Amino acid sequence: MKHVTRLLTIGLIALCMVACEKENDNTTSETTVNALVLNEGSWGGSNASITGLNTLNGDTYADWFEKANDNRPLGDVAQDILKYGSKVYATVTYSNSLEVIDPATGASTRIDMGSRNPRHIAADGGKLYVTCYNPCSVVRIDTATLEIEATCTLGEFHPEGIAIAQGKAFVASQVTADYMSYDSVLYVVDLASFANPQKVTVGLNPGMVKKINDNKILVAYSGNYGDVLGGSAIVDVNSLEVTQTYTELAGAAIYNGTIYAYASTWVEGADGNWNQTVGFFSLDPTTLTNIPLSFLNEVASPYGLDINPANGDIYVTESISGANGDVHCYSLSGAKRFSAEAGIFPKKVIFF
Repeated sequence: MKHVTRLLTIGLIALCMVACEKENDNTTSETTVNALVLNEGSWGGSNASITGLNTLNGDTYADWFEKANDNRPLGDVAQDILKYGSKVYATVTYSNSLEVIDPATGASTRIDMGSRNPRHIAADGGKLYVTCYNPCSVVRIDTATLEIEATCTLGEFHPEGIAIAQGKAFVASQVTADYMSYDSVLYVVDLASFANPQKVTVGLNPGMVKKINDNKILVAYSGNYGDVLGGSAIVDVNSLEVTQTYTELAGAAIYNGTIYAYASTWVEGADGNWNQTVGFFSLDPTTLTNIPLSFLNEVASPYGLDINPANGDIYVTESISGANGDVHCYSLSGAKRFSAEAGIFPKKVIFF
């Protein structure tokens, strides 16, 4: 009997140790954030946010930014987020702020951008380059001092996406402040002189700009939402020659030289409601071969697409009217890994 009791005691102790170990594992898992989801929020709502994400198990941590900053809200319309060096940088357009975030803790320093309405961010050589609406320009910020060093004025059209390759910033020139006239230009800004940018015609109403590699830049344009259709173009970094793909892109990410993207079309039905048609695909930037990614079609209302550079997993964010959106993760082979709740209008995922 004593022998049996001893065995039972040993078994209970072992079970307790396993349970404790599992509990500790869960605790570690729950506090591990290795990706961030930027939630745009609704215009004028000051409800932009950043959701913490564990890519290993899909755990999310709502209001990750607010909780790390004494409940300070992120602000009004978060636009872009970028990890560069040891920091994460996020622009909040109508709060006129640049947040400089420690990804380990979430603690952030808010940089006042005056009335510039900052939009998209790129980084190179220890500097940040931020497109701004007011005035229409690109500003250069030193990451050590967080001071605005210089401004490159562009023109009358709002600048949007930006990418950097071979010492040049490629900036989309989109629309006038009254949203009545569209441009068709991609500015090419020499980072050394930071003045007198060149202009390249790419397509009406350009917005998204992505670096494919050191020699190629991808630009997506939306047309006029009427008789002029949207599409995309590839710009040669050296010659500035433009190759039209004639493929509409609403969101895209680059992985191993291949473009992964989706197109989104809204059509008004007979009942007066607008219906969204979505198609996901990969695009070879050399041959322009388009391959459908049908396994992503279950995402009905995509709002962004990103790829984890560590393993190629595809992350599609989805907006849900009047509620928090979701983030969906798939392997490149098409296996769904998880879906998780994010914030209002989740638009971009970054990894570290």
